[in-house]
Amino acid sequence: MKQARLLNSDLIVGSFSLGLAALAYFNTRHLSKLGGVFVDYVLWAMMILGGIIVIKGFIKPERIRFFDSAIERNNVAIGVCILLLYLIFLPLAGFLASSYAFYFCFNLYLADERFTTKNILFSALLTAAVVTAFYFIFKEFLGVPLPVSSWFSG
Repeated sequence: MKQARLLNSDLIVGSFSLGLAALAYFNTRHLSKLGGVFVDYVLWAMMILGGIIVIKGFIKPERIRFFDSAIERNNVAIGVCILLLYLIFLPLAGFLASSYAFYFCFNLYLADERFTTKNILFSALLTAAVVTAFYFIFKEFLGVPLPVSSWFSG
């Protein structure tokens, strides 16, 4: 039986974090000065932490086997697909509708017993509370412009 190669998880995660921060940086330069304040702080933190992880990957790497089983690989692939659908529908349906659907689906997907009445109700209540709280914090309190629906705008 062929043994799986151990990968340097620090270099992978650190490089991915730096790339994601760079992508987000170049795609958020159109935000207003006040709208970009929170984004810029998060991006700086992400770049600093990503850089530290990359440095650690060269000094004292942690080597692990990614996706040891097909179940693990499938779970990650489904999670990434749900996230990509969210990103696709965000500019089409707007922040609230997309976020309610994404958060609800992801909650159900991550639950141990997915389609029990208890989990469905809990996911619906948690989704309503979290997404609504994020909306008011970012839109009303911080003044961050959130995506609006291109489907329903007329």
